[in-house]
Amino acid sequence: MAKPTKIREINDKYSYTDENPGGKRDAALVSCAQCKDYNELQNVYDEHLLALVNDKKITKQAAIDALSECCEELTNPRNRVKFYVLLTKKLGHQVG
Repeated sequence: MAKPTKIREINDKYSYTDENPGGKRDAALVSCAQCKDYNELQNVYDEHLLALVNDKKITKQAAIDALSECCEELTNPRNRVKFYVLLTKKLGHQVG
């Protein structure tokens, strides 16, 4: 399978139904799938990676690659702290 070039392509590899929206554990976890209109990976990109892309510290493709690899390498449920640590390691810039 080809490497994803869009967050949507990462989302399409995973699926979940949020049985407890706004639950206590939500803030501690990262979802690699999109549930209805909520896209966790897009939020991570917008809040933490977009500035690095805009400052030309990383490319958009490097950000997509790192997000995809973190989703593949971490077991579900993906702990947010571990996700950001791995993302930081992969990109060479502090994330989270």
